[in-house]
Amino acid sequence: MKISGFKFLIITILILLIPIYANWKLIAYGEKTEGVVVKIVEENTGMLLSFYSVIAYEANQKQFTLKGPENVEYPIGKKFQILHSKKDPQNAIIFSIKGLYFNKFASISIVLFILWIAFYLSFSPKSANRNSGKQTVNSNKKNCRKKLV
Repeated sequence: MKISGFKFLIITILILLIPIYANWKLIAYGEKTEGVVVKIVEENTGMLLSFYSVIAYEANQKQFTLKGPENVEYPIGKKFQILHSKKDPQNAIIFSIKGLYFNKFASISIVLFILWIAFYLSFSPKSANRNSGKQTVNSNKKNCRKKLV
C-alpha cells in the first residue's frame, strides 16, 4: 500500500483539527463573554497532583465557573474571552488556542496522530538511497578480503 505525501498531509491535518471540530458549534454559534480567573484549585488524584485556574463568567444574568487547562496557572484577575452555548451556558470554553486544543478531545487527537504516524511509517516504501548498517558493514568486509588476498 502506497500513500502519497499529499494524502498523508491531508489526513494529518484532519487529525490535528479534531479538538476544533469537537467545539465547532460553540465556535460558530456560541456567545462571547468575559471571564476572570478567581482562584487556583489543587486536586489530588491518587499519586498525581493537578491544579487548575478557575475562571468565573456571567451568562444569562447567572454566574458560572470554568476550569482552565490542567497544570496551567494563570494569575488571579487575568481576563479571558469565553465562548458559551446560548441554551446551556455551562458548556463553555476559553476562546484561545489553548482553550480550543487543551480539552477532553485533545487526547483522542494525540493518540490518533501517533497511530497514524506509525501506520504510515510501517507501510511507506524504503528509499533506494537509504542503506542499512548491515549493508555497509558487509560491503566493507568484502573490500577488506579482496585486499588481503
